[in-house]
Amino acid sequence: MPQLPDGETTMSRLKDNEGNSIIVINVNATLPKSLIRKAIPREQVHNADQFLKGLNIMATMKELTQAGVKADGTFYYPKPGDSFPPFSEKDMEGNTWTNDSIRGRVMVLNLWYSGCGPCRAEMPELSTWKEQLPNVMFFSATFHDAETAKRITDKHHFTWTHLVEAKDMMSWIGTEGFPLTIVIDKKGIVRYAIHGTNETTRAELLKIIKETEAE
Repeated sequence: MPQLPDGETTMSRLKDNEGNSIIVINVNATLPKSLIRKAIPREQVHNADQFLKGLNIMATMKELTQAGVKADGTFYYPKPGDSFPPFSEKDMEGNTWTNDSIRGRVMVLNLWYSGCGPCRAEMPELSTWKEQLPNVMFFSATFHDAETAKRITDKHHFTWTHLVEAKDMMSWIGTEGFPLTIVIDKKGIVRYAIHGTNETTRAELLKIIKETEAE
């Protein structure tokens, strides 16, 4: 490990399509020229383009999710009791969805992105909810384009209606991380919203969706 300059440091891991991985270290400081001179040329890095694409996705994710975070660390996301905010987003087929599209129906919205392992892991289970509750409108939302979203959702058998390039919604992630799942009732009021996922969380979500639909 090289000696890094002082500054806020974060670490993450990226994988390529072959399962190779690299550790990404972000330092909020200027790197000295002595360290930059030790850089390995891009053409000597196996699957460099894949790793650089992953880095660009991470940078985009951070920019979009942090857009609404204030100096004190607070940020807005739809909370229980709020009216769900006005939206107009397109799905993978190019159809536009708005508040009018869901009027009088229960809506569930799940925000995800490709680098979120828990998001991908829960996708098959979430698809079973759509089968159980055919009258509920299930949407996912991501900042990825339609091609990227389709590749991931097809692989993980995620059958909800997928809103793509939904960049404004990504600010609702703030500092809490993906996924964010929101339940909206038939009057357009948020009934439940939670960041993160685990078995207990999903069981509670499904219970609330069923109760909201039964009203």
